[in-house]
Amino acid sequence: MTALVLAVAAAASVLLWPVRAGTWGRDARAPASREQGAGDARPALPASDPATAYAVADALLLLSLALRSGMGQREAIAEVGRGCEGAVAAHLRAVAAALSWGYSLEEAWGFAPSAWQPAALAWQVAEATGAGPAQLVEDASWRVREREDRRLEAAGARAGVRLVLPLGLAFLPAFACTTVIPIVLALGQRVLGA
Repeated sequence: MTALVLAVAAAASVLLWPVRAGTWGRDARAPASREQGAGDARPALPASDPATAYAVADALLLLSLALRSGMGQREAIAEVGRGCEGAVAAHLRAVAAALSWGYSLEEAWGFAPSAWQPAALAWQVAEATGAGPAQLVEDASWRVREREDRRLEAAGARAGVRLVLPLGLAFLPAFACTTVIPIVLALGQRVLGA
């Protein structure tokens, strides 16, 4: 009886296991084909090592310097991607690969997570206006850094409040029981006893 229950549970788990359609037999992180269109499926980048906002800001600053040195857009993205590590390198390599496959800049930046949105916007503005993207990318780097600083300051303020609440809930009743109530009782005995 136990073996039958285990067999049914194993069969149910195999049948109900969540699988994206079309991922059997190929890498789920492989880029979507060009025929699917820009808005369909995007390659899944490794989620185990997300790029921090400061790493993105540093990479944008490096991109700005590479562009100012005379590199083209695709070469700058590829070179900075080779020089970085972890998720930042993977994101920039995905964008560089998309550009080499013939995607437009807007579509290529769609292969990177939303942390790279300021870079994509800077490149789109530069492309629309015909201006060089170096200064816009540098400005995007500072905006990313400032936004992360504000987010961390707000998180620190919230943490301070969250630390004070348990302290108040634990300390105030203990203070009242050990100090205020004995003093009130002692004063009450003196006033009523005299």
